[in-house]
Amino acid sequence: MRLTVCRMRRDAIRLLENSLRLASLVGVVTLLPQTMKGTDWSTLFTAQDVRDHLSTAEGREEALNFCRRLGLSKVYLEVFRDGVQADAQTLKTSRDEFRRAGLKVSGCVTTTGLGKPSTGWRVAACYANRANRDRLAKTFRSAAEIFDEIMIDDFFFTDCECSECAAAKGEMSWRQYRKQLMLEVSRDSVLGPARAVNPNVKIILKFPQWYDKFQDRGYSSREESGLYDRIWTGTELRDPSSDEWGHTQQYRGFFLYRWLTEIAGAKNGGGWFDPYGTDPTFYLDQAYVTMLAGAPEIFLFHYGELAFKYRAQADALAAERPKLDDLAKLVGEWRGIPAYKPPSSDPGNEAYLFDQIGMLAIPLEPTSRFPQAAPAALFTVHSLEDTEFVSQLARFLTAGHTALVSEGLAHLLDGDPRLPASDSISLAKGELFKTAREGIGTLYVFSDTLPHLTYVDAQNRTESLTPKLRAALAALRSAVAGFEATSLDAPPRVAVFPIGGARVAVMNFTELPVACHLAGPAAIGRKFRQVFATSGASLAADGITLDMPAHGLVVVQ
Repeated sequence: MRLTVCRMRRDAIRLLENSLRLASLVGVVTLLPQTMKGTDWSTLFTAQDVRDHLSTAEGREEALNFCRRLGLSKVYLEVFRDGVQADAQTLKTSRDEFRRAGLKVSGCVTTTGLGKPSTGWRVAACYANRANRDRLAKTFRSAAEIFDEIMIDDFFFTDCECSECAAAKGEMSWRQYRKQLMLEVSRDSVLGPARAVNPNVKIILKFPQWYDKFQDRGYSSREESGLYDRIWTGTELRDPSSDEWGHTQQYRGFFLYRWLTEIAGAKNGGGWFDPYGTDPTFYLDQAYVTMLAGAPEIFLFHYGELAFKYRAQADALAAERPKLDDLAKLVGEWRGIPAYKPPSSDPGNEAYLFDQIGMLAIPLEPTSRFPQAAPAALFTVHSLEDTEFVSQLARFLTAGHTALVSEGLAHLLDGDPRLPASDSISLAKGELFKTAREGIGTLYVFSDTLPHLTYVDAQNRTESLTPKLRAALAALRSAVAGFEATSLDAPPRVAVFPIGGARVAVMNFTELPVACHLAGPAAIGRKFRQVFATSGASLAADGITLDMPAHGLVVVQ
């Protein structure tokens, strides 16, 4: 049985869009204020935007007005994309005018349309091809002559299997070859040429949001984070009901940003999202999730789309900026159940399972290192990338800690003599949750059916909670509540974010109003105080009930 989830009516959306446009027209026209806590808001002028919108004084003034209206403090001017090389003089003139207006200015390169495409995803390039490598080096030399900082958009990967690549691969696996190739291309065709022209240049590599496929296309999060001056995180979310965009969970932007920050530390400079596959509501979800993740800069892709085709999304953001800036002051000191994802780990049949678990009101603290000291941790099939994982898990359990284990991982671990288990840890047919004592620790196994409760189908429906499913979900959350904040009574698609000190943010990603309560160490025998809420969201007078409209957010402490 499935439950239909209602959307806003078309006329209500039109009314919202019109009111937001009016608000933007009478909004701020003074120069470019910084947000609180040093957060920068930025946008990109693609190579096509530079050509079409920045080649005249009138176009540049219109672009500046857009930046003022959205309160942006930084822009990126793109040198190359899809085979289009931006005019150098236009780039320099625009750079100087934006700086005089009080904006920070950096460059950007998107490595699409270099020449010979990949045989796989054809938007990418073949990097075994010498002509492609030469053009890439020339592009970065050109960019470094104009800018001291250059962002690389997230098409800098390859899945090519042409004859050149097959010959270069030799006896290596495709995965090994692509990792080695992209590190070589980074050193020899990007960083080397750029630094030869401008020794002070800083290069930023943006990682895409499809983190469970990094290892298949040559992205290596740990090695590339060390190689580049900074990294960036794709926090794009989309409409979760969209077949076209892969039913992406809103929690993904948070999980990926915190995971890459655990790997790269302060090198992780910001989150990047776009308007594709969104309406104004889903677009704002991206902004809130990126802010909750702690991005010091939030990057809006891109001017040519936001100023014209997706004006409603830009207007929604402009109207919401005061709220977002208030939230920025509350974010920090993240907590959660450590969720172990080694770099370049294969998900097996549990791709993006972390995103779904986060949407069950279970707060996660992503980690790329085995969380040996944590009192409790989450383990999925990804963990098997670590060749020492089973031995480490055995020590973890013997030390009295608690492991939350996915169904797929439990099946693969069942019967392993290195684990202190006397009985099977696999779930029986139809079983949704299981408790197993491992040594003096505890191992909980949950069915992948529970995370799947967050899936939204193309008709905008989610699975109904039967009594059996409800009981299993409550059992999983009760296991978490011994260690971290959660909600025992929230429906799926409500997320909990412990974001600093005693503060906890709760966001309702459903299309219906939700009333729920917090459980866990922070909630025992205590009433909360509301410190932040979006429109319509609130902490009830009883100090314990959280009332949230669709896509509402409330922060309590």
